[in-house]
Amino acid sequence: MEKNEIIDDPSQYGSKGQSWASEFVAYMKAIVTHPTYNGMPDAVKDDGKIQWEAPSNRSGGQYQFTHNKRRDWWRAKAESLGIDTKKDQWISKTAKKIHPTGEKPCKRCGEIMRIAYVYPQANLIKRFKKYLGEDFEISTMEPIHEAVQRAYDLSPENLFSSFKKIFSTKDALIPDLGRNIDDIFSWLDNDYIPNEPSILSPGVMSNAPDRFDGFHSFNRCCRGKADTGRHAANLRSYTTDRRVFEFWSEGDWIAADRLMGLVKTLLRNEPNADGGEGPPTADHIGPLSLGFCHRPEFKLLSKAANSAKNNRMSLEDVLYLIECENKDISVASWYAKPLWDQRKLSVDSDEKALRLSKMLRDNQRNAMKILCSIFESEKYAFLVYLLELHYADRKVEFENLRSEKFVTIFDSLLEEPRTTKYSSEQKSRRIRIGFEALRTYIEKNNRHGFEVEAEAVSELVKEAINILSCSNTEVQRLDDEIKEIIFSQEGGRSEYALREWAQTFPSQEIESFEKAKKVLSSAMLVVGNAISSMWDSDRYVREEFEDVS
Repeated sequence: MEKNEIIDDPSQYGSKGQSWASEFVAYMKAIVTHPTYNGMPDAVKDDGKIQWEAPSNRSGGQYQFTHNKRRDWWRAKAESLGIDTKKDQWISKTAKKIHPTGEKPCKRCGEIMRIAYVYPQANLIKRFKKYLGEDFEISTMEPIHEAVQRAYDLSPENLFSSFKKIFSTKDALIPDLGRNIDDIFSWLDNDYIPNEPSILSPGVMSNAPDRFDGFHSFNRCCRGKADTGRHAANLRSYTTDRRVFEFWSEGDWIAADRLMGLVKTLLRNEPNADGGEGPPTADHIGPLSLGFCHRPEFKLLSKAANSAKNNRMSLEDVLYLIECENKDISVASWYAKPLWDQRKLSVDSDEKALRLSKMLRDNQRNAMKILCSIFESEKYAFLVYLLELHYADRKVEFENLRSEKFVTIFDSLLEEPRTTKYSSEQKSRRIRIGFEALRTYIEKNNRHGFEVEAEAVSELVKEAINILSCSNTEVQRLDDEIKEIIFSQEGGRSEYALREWAQTFPSQEIESFEKAKKVLSSAMLVVGNAISSMWDSDRYVREEFEDVS
């Protein structure tokens, strides 16, 4: 049966919305039609639907013996690979060996996880905290590479001195890897993880021949529980502030993320500006949700005060941001700058600061609407360009980091090229979260923001799309490649492929992208003018300081 003859319906899979269900169906189609699984018995039913499951307890019917036939298929596959079928776990070893991508989406939530033993067990987490400090954040849902990289960024000395103690098991001999983080990653990938140590777990358990690909449908994120609060997408955010991706904020996000982590460690005993209980949290003086940049400077606030501030600015915040601009520091992202420039000098009270906060929130929603238009026009490479991936190609340190007047300060930012695989993971995550935010925004039906319906805005967006459509063949190739990686219903979404693609994305300025961005900035000027003209309207002038999110 040809690929386009498979008519599996997403509605019969998954329980958390059609977007997840469609992703799992895309994955099934990719696996069923992949050459690796040629000859799998009863792959597609007579009605064109995939027979993904083949339980052993079928008592009758056309597919009563599918389970046994598939076991024979797996045995033949194992023998062709030289895997001894008389030894334990031969079938799971085979399933891991032949899997085309090494990862799969969860049927319940869509989270893509790796099939290898790369996720920390509770004992490993305890060791990290024992040797690196109780405040070191690590979860059972993030690949061990990310935790190791974070430990290295925080304190290379502590990581190197405690590495053997952290990763030792009775079955693993930890070699002397010196003080080279790349050698550590190579050893983890090539020696440690393949041996499946007891302190690591796979992202998904083997289940051949019951499932077509040889793995459970539910990944580690949803296996055995439905704890949405500990979903992998939430747990992996730690020192990477997801909001900077979701709100498409500009700024040196690598340096800002690094500093956020250091606030939790090096500055944990510093007092808070609000006088509240410590340890301090890193407050964006200009909220990301209003379109301000994610930059390496934060005010130290208690957790309660930071949460209460939400997306509100005070007069003090506005004056401080203006002071930063007077020092040639960019504080507002490209889409927020027009409105910010028009109204920042109008603020002379907390009430007017709140008024501007509300206006900037509406402005941000209009920017999202414009970005969604670009997204729907499939100009994906331009959107990736806006995400400023190049920041991930370096690692940073802060010389003489401290706090003064409850604000982080340092003498200089020390930079050097980042040579580890972690940069590609950071880039791919930024793309994935940013695109998902646009896709989610498109699907929303209930938006409370004020949307500027101006013909001039529409025309400028069309002009930008036209500029992008006339880009050279290299740009068009980039569009096609990322579309195939993320959205193809035949190929499915591959996290590994996205990482590799992100590493090859051009870091230099692209002329057509800069032209399109300039046109979209003009569109946001029109939006900013429209919102600014409502300075005295009831929508923004309120006696109570209420949340407008």
